[in-house]
Amino acid sequence: MKKQLFFLLLMFAQVVLYAQPRYSSSVFKPQQPKVNAGVQIVYDAKGKDLEFSDEVQAALFMYDNLQWKRVNISLAKDAQGLWVGEVPLTPATAFVAVKFFQGDSNQPDAADNNADKGYAVALQAADGKPLAGAFLAEAGFQNPIIAGGIFYGYYSEDPKASDAAYLKSLAAKEQAISGKQYIAYFESWMKLQQLALGDAFPAYASTFIQDALKDKTLKDETLGVFYTYAHSRLKDERLATLIEGRVKKDFPQGATARFMAYNKTKGSSPDRAEVIASFEDFLASFPIEQWRKNPNGQGFIYYAVYRGLGSSYFDSKQFDKFTALYNDLDFRTGNELMRWNIMRAYMFKMVGQDTLYNISEAILPKLIARKDDGSYLNDFDTREKADSNMLRQLDDRLFTHISLLNDLKKYQEARKYFLALSEAGKYSNAELNEINMQVLEGLEDDKQLLPLLEMSARENAMTPKMFDKLKALYLEQHDGQDAGYAAYLAGLKSDEEKAEMKAYVDQHWVNHPMPLFRLEDADGLFVTPEDWKGKIVVVDFWATWCRPCIMAFPGMQLLVDKYAKDQDVAIYMLGTMQTGDYKNKSVNYVRGEGYRFNLLHDAVNPKTNEQDLVFKQLVPLFGDSSIPRKIVVKDGKVRYCSGGYSGSPSKLMDELSLAIETLRNEK
Repeated sequence: MKKQLFFLLLMFAQVVLYAQPRYSSSVFKPQQPKVNAGVQIVYDAKGKDLEFSDEVQAALFMYDNLQWKRVNISLAKDAQGLWVGEVPLTPATAFVAVKFFQGDSNQPDAADNNADKGYAVALQAADGKPLAGAFLAEAGFQNPIIAGGIFYGYYSEDPKASDAAYLKSLAAKEQAISGKQYIAYFESWMKLQQLALGDAFPAYASTFIQDALKDKTLKDETLGVFYTYAHSRLKDERLATLIEGRVKKDFPQGATARFMAYNKTKGSSPDRAEVIASFEDFLASFPIEQWRKNPNGQGFIYYAVYRGLGSSYFDSKQFDKFTALYNDLDFRTGNELMRWNIMRAYMFKMVGQDTLYNISEAILPKLIARKDDGSYLNDFDTREKADSNMLRQLDDRLFTHISLLNDLKKYQEARKYFLALSEAGKYSNAELNEINMQVLEGLEDDKQLLPLLEMSARENAMTPKMFDKLKALYLEQHDGQDAGYAAYLAGLKSDEEKAEMKAYVDQHWVNHPMPLFRLEDADGLFVTPEDWKGKIVVVDFWATWCRPCIMAFPGMQLLVDKYAKDQDVAIYMLGTMQTGDYKNKSVNYVRGEGYRFNLLHDAVNPKTNEQDLVFKQLVPLFGDSSIPRKIVVKDGKVRYCSGGYSGSPSKLMDELSLAIETLRNEK
């Protein structure tokens, strides 16, 4: 009998032990607070990492209305040296956790979270009873997998999962309080049960959902939650089919039925006819106009369906059906279809230009008409950001169409669409500016030509051909004398542009040893560090497969021409990371396009047999292996380094010129 009693006492002690949370509520006043009475944080930093901090803040993690939210508050130091603050409660706040820190909340200088045990407290209602969500929040705080990503950064190490018996007790207590509110926290609830039950969880979840389905008053939203969980999480197709039958019976045109129908489309099928048929069937059953009368969070479905259907129509050359889709599309979806299909077809010459013009001309006016429909709003924090993105996207679509019209010598139409560009887009793209110069030349509109070139120069978005034209116009007006041309050109650039350029260059100064090298040039001769002594040397790392590298060539040609007679400056185009007969590839491409470059070939790494020996030695400086990459070398050191291409040849020339002249003038 004594042994049995001892065993029972031991079991009771274990249950009590399991039921003890790891966290401390010592920093909250009162330590058993009621949500209607207010809660203070009173933090004693003595002996802790924040003891000598002069500014302590509190990161509050609050379970409010069955949802986690995070709020940062500043604390004030009282006469006793304690840090004090008020917790911003609402009537539905069931649980509060806190982490103290100094500095940036994401990367604090110092922090205190009770040595990874946590500071937290559960709140009570006015009558002293627990609030709905309190026990689920307690479980989620100590087992972050239950709560999702809200506690990322709270713990220095992920806490060990709580004991199953403890989790079961929390689940039982929560169920007793919250009852059928489970839909509001279904995912968290199931994660809690999964941790508590282990291998027994799938059977529990299936039984739980089947029992819930006995309720004949379940809403469409609830059935949708059950279907998604059964289909995606449990992978229980029998249960998913059971729910599907209920949905079709009770809500045949509801959101869940729509989602299930979307799941059955064949967007990933290699059979294009099957893709088209499945998407057409979906739209026939669930027209977008029906959804627009009662929109919910399923807009992504129509975005995906129209993208897939539009691309399938385009690739199968059903262009009439492709253009007809634009009767239904919002700006966001229509923009993506035009970007992927029209721009791609233009760049890669997939469709004849006359045919492509007819398609593009049919859809672009409809896209322009819907530019203010707000379809991008959900992708951005503010209307301002959404509208800014919309204008950039529309400018890009106009660029493609104007380029096509210029190729077809439809200059009058091209000029009309140029005027439809945003104010920010009219002169900021060098390639588009050159096209518009060609359009004005085609229209013989000399009156507009000089203003276009001057505005383009002001935006520092000029190409070599534009510089040639601008200089020719200047010489015409000055009796062939170019004495004042340099000052005229410099005066066209705005002070803002000059300041931005200087700030950009100032951010890219470095001081890194240049690796030793012996590199072959286009004529089979070799260049070594000895050849660079006493010079400022610009090196452009590029490859024939790198489109941004090739796009930057006109800017590099401007730089080469500017310093062609300067014995103290050398400029090299160094091909790297290429395959096959890379030497002939590089030389043939550059000479075939008429560029006048000093070419170098990166050496082959004997350990890997890759053509990247010099480039890879500089990757620690670059931070990644992307190209194009420009460096400026002086006295055996890499002194300047920048990557990418802005899209403006003149801006690239000015950037590297400023770096060269700064190094030339340094003492």
